[in-house]
Amino acid sequence: MNDSSGEIRVLDLFCGMGGLALGFARNGFLVTGYDIYPRVPEIFEINQIGQAIVADLRTKGIRPEDRAATLIIGGPPCRPWSALNVRQRGSRHPDHDLFRIFLEIVGEIRPEAFLMENVPRLERDPAFHECLQLIEPGYDLAWKVVCYADYGAAIARHRLFLAGFRRSESTNRALTFFECLEAFRKPPRTVRDALETLEKSGTGDDPEHVWFNFQTVEKYQGKYRTGKYGWYQLSPDRPAPSFGNISKTYILHPFAGNGYGVPLRVLSVREAMTIMGFPLAFRFPPGTSLTDRYQMVADAVSPVFSEICAQVMLKILGQ
Repeated sequence: MNDSSGEIRVLDLFCGMGGLALGFARNGFLVTGYDIYPRVPEIFEINQIGQAIVADLRTKGIRPEDRAATLIIGGPPCRPWSALNVRQRGSRHPDHDLFRIFLEIVGEIRPEAFLMENVPRLERDPAFHECLQLIEPGYDLAWKVVCYADYGAAIARHRLFLAGFRRSESTNRALTFFECLEAFRKPPRTVRDALETLEKSGTGDDPEHVWFNFQTVEKYQGKYRTGKYGWYQLSPDRPAPSFGNISKTYILHPFAGNGYGVPLRVLSVREAMTIMGFPLAFRFPPGTSLTDRYQMVADAVSPVFSEICAQVMLKILGQ
């Protein structure tokens, strides 16, 4: 259902910093996010994404006023299937059940449609196909691995997207969703393009243009440039590879230490956000830790792609 103003109501579960929600908010959807991170309501308010609720969805349900949503979107934590997680994978990880919880909420609320994002490895987990049976009787389903760079982003991150629409006798709208996405494919931006846009805007007073000064960067400079240990220097003339929390993976600025006047350092939070496609005005609440900011950027959906998803959803739901 829509609210009285005609906006389509959306729930974003496990919303994080709002990379997925932002694309929908920018296209007129009325977004309410849910996440366990306590500062998410401030992030949504500061950046005019919508309202956000702090909740552990294992123990707290969706508020009655939010259960009339037309669309549910979200990205359950990917750590159980992430290639960067080498300690606890699959069912051994404490977050393994959150994918199921996402689909259980879809089954309870029964929105017109839903869209879920995760890492491609999720598709290999038998639990993925088992969980789909929770909702499959009433929904047409389709899923596909997409690369954000194929849609104009400056990051070549591959992600699995699962789409579901209430079953229709006339057409499989889940398949239509991915068919419509194809019309939006475009060449990727390069890291150079993204960072030059940032440089032209200025970063002097930007509270997000901060980074950790790691002493080991200088010590192991040669190894970082070879990509050893997962620490590497970005190439300016192609989209960035998918990167994790920069406070742990030490992604070097492409021009650092190469005679461009940039000190040998990792990407700043603002640079990482710009590569991901967040607007230059996007802010975190004052006092948000640097590690948390890096982590939320690493977990986010590129707004470049989420805006396209929102446009396709508008087209299909409006038919």
